[in-house]
Amino acid sequence: MLRDLSMNICQIHKYYWHRDGASNYALYLSRLLEERGNKVIPFAMQSKHNLDTEYKDFFVSEMNLDDPKTVSFFNKFKYAGRMLYSCEAKNKINKLLKKEKIEIAHLHNIYHHISPSILPVLKKSGVKIVMTLHDYKLICPNYTIFHHGKVHEEDCKGLYLSCIKNKCHKNSRVQSMAVTAEMIFHHKIMKYYEHYVDKFIAPSEFIMNKCIEYGWPKEKFVHITHPVDLNTFGVQELSESYVAYVGRLSDEKGIGVLLSAAAKTPDIRYKIVGQGPLEKSLHKKVEEDRLDNVSFEGFKNGGDLEDLIGKARLIVVPSMWYENYPLSILEAKAMSKLVVASDIGGIREMLPKEFLVKPGDAHDLAQKIKKWYHTPPSRRSEWGHNFRKEVERDNNPGTHIKNIISLYESL
Repeated sequence: MLRDLSMNICQIHKYYWHRDGASNYALYLSRLLEERGNKVIPFAMQSKHNLDTEYKDFFVSEMNLDDPKTVSFFNKFKYAGRMLYSCEAKNKINKLLKKEKIEIAHLHNIYHHISPSILPVLKKSGVKIVMTLHDYKLICPNYTIFHHGKVHEEDCKGLYLSCIKNKCHKNSRVQSMAVTAEMIFHHKIMKYYEHYVDKFIAPSEFIMNKCIEYGWPKEKFVHITHPVDLNTFGVQELSESYVAYVGRLSDEKGIGVLLSAAAKTPDIRYKIVGQGPLEKSLHKKVEEDRLDNVSFEGFKNGGDLEDLIGKARLIVVPSMWYENYPLSILEAKAMSKLVVASDIGGIREMLPKEFLVKPGDAHDLAQKIKKWYHTPPSRRSEWGHNFRKEVERDNNPGTHIKNIISLYESL
């Protein structure tokens, strides 16, 4: 039974703005917790993009790793040390604990920018710690288990040294050495997450089972699927004549495969929404291959994003990596949209086989897109209504927050 008294909950994530799926979830969870009378205290990294908060002075200094080429040698050296252990983060969280009585610390992505140096401080103060798994950093140095065009599970084994051999992180030997050293120090020597995190929340059964496969004890995990805002992402049955991709423009997302599928379906329009490291090369490919049916819409959020998803006839998620529990699929289903996606990772828990394609197979993707794009509207509407009912049942925000608070209470 849930208690009536509210809790003080520290939500800890490196970003405090709507940057990506993990950030969106952390902020939405904070809102749901506050609506139930709890006090949410953010702890993050400083940034000009951050939402306003009275706790901003407790945030750690910014560390921008988006483009290593722009980082000076001195800062690279400093960042490497901070990845292993951040004295600043330790001191800042200690000051925050002196100001606020915190009962639960809910971690999201803290590696690199914040580091687990905060965990012993939290535990010493009697704070219970849970962590939502947004990626595979618990078992792999580069957190996606994907590089050079395919999944590399060998990087999850032993002391992760194959990661250095394979140049698993940004195709750089030096950066791969840095993230491997980070993994060895955090997981093999200090065992920060093993010792200090009370429970890990797995949005998909796939990510939970993969962590267990590589040595984590089953009792450390609880499976709680992500919620979706059923009001923001309401039913949208009217559609225009285009297929939409919404996500990061990076290799693991399979965006190159999507362009190949677009070349095989010139009668179908494609709108690509997002930013990422492949942006320039993708623009060049579209121009060189004369893919007149493909347009880049840039980064969108809020009402603009909802409108674009709502008007799409199909949403496509051609991922090549072990997707966890992508919000892009969840939000599309909430809007009663059909989704064609790769049969990989946690995606197969979200969609029936009729909508799944072999990862990396442009022909299979093109055929499945063509099939559902030209399916009669009544049939598409029927599937769309079924998807909406699924998220109302399995991803209801009310049920989600009850499960989260029950977990807090159990600790």
